[in-house]
Amino acid sequence: MAKTAFYIAFYELLCYYNIIHVKYGGKAMGNGSGYGSKKIIFNHRVLKNAKRDTYSTHTHNTYELIYFLDGDATHVIEDRRYKLRRGDLIIIRPLQYHFIHIDSESDYERYDILIDPEAHGIDSGLIKDCPEIVNILDNPLAVSLFERLDFYRGELEDRDFDKLFPSLLTELFYILNLTPYKKDIEAMTASALLTEALRYINDNLCTLSGISEIAKKLFISESYLFRLFKSELHQTPKKYIRDKRLLMAQRMISEGKKPIIVYEKCGFSDYTAFYRSYISYFGHAPSKEKHS
Repeated sequence: MAKTAFYIAFYELLCYYNIIHVKYGGKAMGNGSGYGSKKIIFNHRVLKNAKRDTYSTHTHNTYELIYFLDGDATHVIEDRRYKLRRGDLIIIRPLQYHFIHIDSESDYERYDILIDPEAHGIDSGLIKDCPEIVNILDNPLAVSLFERLDFYRGELEDRDFDKLFPSLLTELFYILNLTPYKKDIEAMTASALLTEALRYINDNLCTLSGISEIAKKLFISESYLFRLFKSELHQTPKKYIRDKRLLMAQRMISEGKKPIIVYEKCGFSDYTAFYRSYISYFGHAPSKEKHS
């Protein structure tokens, strides 16, 4: 089966929970719920004794919402670290690298939603105006919406849940835009050097000649840059750049642009290398990409 961007995101989410359950000993409790289709990924999970570790460093073309309810965890988005509190809602934008770190062994609960606004008919402007992280614990409208998601998931058939889901998310984004929140959630920056490196990469993503260009810009060695990325993002700079370029290429191809034109616009110098990387990442050739 061809792996669309949404399928890959869903696969990563399943892998994340498999890691917790199998490798690190977390046990799911009885009141979780979940659903996955071609357009929707929704998961509410309560885990017993999730152990200290880092999970699922990844990026994708979709928005991701994480509503955190219990545990001792830090969420990392690019160069920003957020020590999570009960009631924090995190909105991760497309192409942002992110992962969660369980800081100590404890019970762990969160909702996880992946959405493509275009596929759902949701006004993306509603999401763009939302903060990256906000605490909604004192907002009964927002809190009840997640409770209703659980209720409808338990009571409705898949087809009906598919139909209702976009309306509930649209309501959530209206709530977030209409409600004033305290700006008391500050991100910790792991490294000023990492911030500078990521800014340079993302500003020049499609024109970078290689890792040496970044190292030269920052006046550091390539080996130091490699260690910095592995330490802070659990990812190499080469893979960080390649994955974002591939996702950008996929988005352009799905919009109807020809792969033979897209590969250069996204920073690949050789079509054969692009073609192989595309198949390796998505599981099908660029020409097989479905148009939106």
